[in-house]
Amino acid sequence: MMRRDQLLGDRYRLVRLVGEGGMGQVWEAQDKTLGRPVAVKMISPLAGGGSRGNQARARFLREARLTARLQHPHIVTIHDLGETDAASDAEGGADPCKVPYLVMELIRGEGLNAILHRGPVALSDAARWGAQMCDALAAAHETGILHRDIKPSNILLTRSDAVKILDFGVARAADTGATADRLTRTGFLVGTPAYMAPEQARGFPEPRSDLYGLGCLLFEMITGRLPFQAPDALGQLSAHLVEQPPAPSSVAGHIPTAWDQLVLTLLQKEPERRHPDAAHLAGALRQLARPSESTVPATKVDTGPFRRTVCGPDTPGVRPGEYLVATTGPWNVDTSGNVRLWDPATGRPVGQPLTGHSAVVYDLKFSFDGTLLVTGSGDSSVRLWDTATGKPLFPPLTGHVHAVVGVAVSPDGRLLASGGRDSTVRLWDTTTGMPVGKPLNGHTDTVVRAAFSPDGRLLATTCRDRTVRLWNPVRGKQIGRPLTGHTADSEGVAFSPDSRLLATTGRDWTVRLWDTATRKPFGRPLRGHTDTVWTMAFSPDGRLLATTSEDGTVRLWDPATGRLLDQPLTAPTGGCVTLVNCSDGRLLAARTDQQGTTQLSDLVSGQLFGEPLATGIGTPVWAACTPRTALPIPAR
Repeated sequence: MMRRDQLLGDRYRLVRLVGEGGMGQVWEAQDKTLGRPVAVKMISPLAGGGSRGNQARARFLREARLTARLQHPHIVTIHDLGETDAASDAEGGADPCKVPYLVMELIRGEGLNAILHRGPVALSDAARWGAQMCDALAAAHETGILHRDIKPSNILLTRSDAVKILDFGVARAADTGATADRLTRTGFLVGTPAYMAPEQARGFPEPRSDLYGLGCLLFEMITGRLPFQAPDALGQLSAHLVEQPPAPSSVAGHIPTAWDQLVLTLLQKEPERRHPDAAHLAGALRQLARPSESTVPATKVDTGPFRRTVCGPDTPGVRPGEYLVATTGPWNVDTSGNVRLWDPATGRPVGQPLTGHSAVVYDLKFSFDGTLLVTGSGDSSVRLWDTATGKPLFPPLTGHVHAVVGVAVSPDGRLLASGGRDSTVRLWDTTTGMPVGKPLNGHTDTVVRAAFSPDGRLLATTCRDRTVRLWNPVRGKQIGRPLTGHTADSEGVAFSPDSRLLATTGRDWTVRLWDTATRKPFGRPLRGHTDTVWTMAFSPDGRLLATTSEDGTVRLWDPATGRLLDQPLTAPTGGCVTLVNCSDGRLLAARTDQQGTTQLSDLVSGQLFGEPLATGIGTPVWAACTPRTALPIPAR
């Protein structure tokens, strides 16, 4: 097809053949203009005659255009696209034809398929590499692109031990129509059967189909074999559709339960029962990467700098029935949507789990007086619960067409706000369960979090479009222009107690403060975290701001000066630390260890808040707390 020293486009000189398959070749080449090595990929003129050849060419060009849209450190970078003359010797002739070629970064490293040929990898490597794959997939999915062929031969490990995802040849833009689908269905297998999600096998891929493929890959990485054993492609597809996968630990006995739970969640037949998205899965994998190689269980929660002086009914502080805590199930294990209520003074559950959602709960908030609990779920609904009875007050509040990610309750408890993946914000009357006004439009991506100001005059929302918006909740109108400054998705949002300051966080690792009167930045961004900053809360007097991050720390700041205070609170080994949304303004943190025990701590006093809660292995998505002195505690 091509030969050494051949010049493409008067610029790229072919140096050596790197790989060859039925569909084409990959060459190492030298870019004469920039004086750098590159990789050149081209399809073979023999990839099929007639319409099949046209489809191969169209598929190749589509890969180039899709991949060029993706700029991410863990996705191969596209430099150029061109065509060259080649000769086909089909039927003894020598007919010239145009062959498209793709110029990419040249990656020095080793394919994951070659690594796995030598056997399974260390759990720490699997977690680290898997998280990087998730980062890449999250970027692709955010752009509306599905990969559809996650497998070892499409993963390259660089010499610096970084992941690069290759070959978007069967990728599909999520918003494309039938033409793109025909390109991958007519004459080409859409993906690889051994790693194919059930819905993809049926012709209906979605972002979580890529997560299923990654689940198969992770299973293979830690056990040395695929989850389903079948002699041919048809048998593999059938197994994905109807058979239940084994736990990885049943294949390799050294694998911890947390890995079993993560992988088996990824291999659920129904997409909605898997992890909600690649970004969440990346967080779960990074938490698995934190434990040491030892699997010896801990005997108690590592309390770090906190003193155990508040721990039960016979000590000062929290008393039985005084506070109520709500936690979601560990989202990377329990996707059922159940919520559990606890009495922190005893560490015991209160009543039965709150059941009704059919997918993971992304956010939950108490009303200020503690009588109501609001939950938002991946099942596209909002639910309103009576905390005294544990019963829903109304049927599910429906209107969002995709997952509900953030919820908030007004200070007077009469209004509820919800936002989600349909880019809208909706308001609801908590006394009737009915919508209030029309949806609030303006955001262009997932609405992540919402918060009412303490004076009830403002509603703030954050979004993956990197903006923060202020709304008048009474009029249902946006106030002024969006607040911009975050250089990546904006995440958490909180008002100061006097409603004068708004704090927002983001995936750019910063915390930003805004003057709510002028809607201008207040001081400089707060920097100190080394990963995504998820949530934050002000102390009741407004003199402290607490933030929590994917870096495994909770930090305290002086919002007036932007100064970082004291040492950060860190997660226990192999666990995580999050902030608790407390309706009375108390600053609480929740530290969950790798055995699934969660300890609440008061960030201001430095004391533990009640007894440990057996929330389960994994990370509670969110926890909320409220004073509730009159709450009856049913017998277990």
